[in-house]
Amino acid sequence: MFKTLLLILSTGLVHISAQASEHISCEQEIVYDLYLNGFYTGELQRQIKQQGNTLSFLTRSNMNILGISTTFYQTSTVNYEPQTKRYLTDHFHQVMTGFKNREMRVNITNDGQDALVDLNGEITQYHSSKLPLQDMDSITMQLQANIKKGKKHFYTLRQATDEMELFEYQVVGKEVLSSRYFGDIEVIKVVEIQDNNAIFWFAPSLDYLMIKATNTEGWILRGTTELKRYSGTCI
Repeated sequence: MFKTLLLILSTGLVHISAQASEHISCEQEIVYDLYLNGFYTGELQRQIKQQGNTLSFLTRSNMNILGISTTFYQTSTVNYEPQTKRYLTDHFHQVMTGFKNREMRVNITNDGQDALVDLNGEITQYHSSKLPLQDMDSITMQLQANIKKGKKHFYTLRQATDEMELFEYQVVGKEVLSSRYFGDIEVIKVVEIQDNNAIFWFAPSLDYLMIKATNTEGWILRGTTELKRYSGTCI
């Protein structure tokens, strides 16, 4: 349950171009409201800098989970490979305090096949021979790119604290979503079908930015992320 909640709270898709270029330079900030069981519990802020095919992310959130003040902080570096059209994580650093406490440093090499994970000082190695290992920042970029290209069914492999998590996605189709800050807006609905536990809505009119995400199961915590505002420039 908490893994799905973390997926929801950390998956705010970026509005930077899904087709990176060696000449592009962008800066952006995206802010999401966070809800648990329908109650406002905090805010997630994501700052992205893109220089050519390299993207740097800074994600921070403060929320209240079951009466416990909880913070989430992550920095990561992601590289776009034009030949394979994939976003590959180079490294990321994640710190959580409150409901969960951990510090995690991860280096991913060999085109996403190998990961070295330092979790609270304990070192573990992982290897994937099929899908590249990614963090949530490169996964969110990959999701946005896949949906924008019209893909209907795809997978991602996330490097978690103590395992490799496979996620399977299915594009359901278009619908009109009534959003808190953007009114009625046409969106593309995507479900994570492995556990049928997460739903995402992407807005084509906002360059396929994720406007809302929620989990549909969990008797204790049902998390929702909703786009509040975004800004950015590219040169």
